[in-house]
Amino acid sequence: QSDIVENNWMTRQLSNTLGGELTEENLSKAMEVIRRKFLVGLMSQIEPTMARAEKFFRWTFHVNPPNQEACRERLMSGGANSNKANKKEGPKEGDEAWTLLAHQNNFDLRLYSYIEELFVEQEAFVQDLPDNFRNVDATCCKCYPQTFPPEGFVCPEPVKNGDA
Repeated sequence: QSDIVENNWMTRQLSNTLGGELTEENLSKAMEVIRRKFLVGLMSQIEPTMARAEKFFRWTFHVNPPNQEACRERLMSGGANSNKANKKEGPKEGDEAWTLLAHQNNFDLRLYSYIEELFVEQEAFVQDLPDNFRNVDATCCKCYPQTFPPEGFVCPEPVKNGDA
């Protein structure tokens, strides 16, 4: 019970309404911004989120695909900045603290529900691209022999420290 608790921060940012009371119109504007400007992802769906981003942005491996796949797996399972050891458990739905926070962030909670729906809908953006898109025409500059995609790809020259 604090007077400095956040109040619908995301809805305010996206609707450009930093002060005052929020309305349904502000929530609608925030939803429209998300729908038109964002490829959404969910931490609770990290693998499908990453696979979707790889397809949408046409990201493929270009240095050493086996190494890159192993690195990707490590990031998906724990992350480089997960800070899991220091995480505090938040309030559970139904707790008094949850109820107070939900009251202060009712528009943001509804915005998040919309984002969860949008996540499902946006699968259509990449439905025609193959699974494991990251390996389509992947190149391997550190393999022998080096491999290149059909259009040609020049492997980057190694950086040598101390050379001018």
